[in-house]
Amino acid sequence: MPIDSPRLPAAGLVSSLEQEDRDTLSSYGSFHHARKGFTLIEQGRPHGKLFFVVDGLFHARRVDAGNDILLGRIQPGEWVGEVDLFDPSEAVCNVVAMEPSQYWVITRDNLEEYINNYPSPGIMLMIGLAGILGRRIRDLTRKISEQTELSNLRMSLFDPMEPPPAG
Repeated sequence: MPIDSPRLPAAGLVSSLEQEDRDTLSSYGSFHHARKGFTLIEQGRPHGKLFFVVDGLFHARRVDAGNDILLGRIQPGEWVGEVDLFDPSEAVCNVVAMEPSQYWVITRDNLEEYINNYPSPGIMLMIGLAGILGRRIRDLTRKISEQTELSNLRMSLFDPMEPPPAG
């Protein structure tokens, strides 16, 4: 259910934009409410949209081999969906509302139109999105590295062919 008289708040990535630019950007997308349990993004399905959490809490969760893994929490002022926006494919995880929430959504076409019509704030927005992608890739790389180290340690502890540590 869309919200009347929506405005993007000065939070997160859009906090560096002037109020007029935020209001203009707001008009290129739409505001919605999500009830607890609502699936914003469904794993395995493309969506081609960028979401901004205005209020509430979402969890990014991935289901792999029957395991439900929490990838992260998306809170007010944070974005989600940027990977599919730039590389349309199957979503890598589910994004589910953990409480009643409010979000804003923009399609790729509308974002491109905004950037073409308002290049200066559009470029600021794109640089911010690139920063978010970079941080998420860095965090994921760190987690993979930690899991690999843990796996190697387990293997060395339980591998009967491994010589015992000196000392």
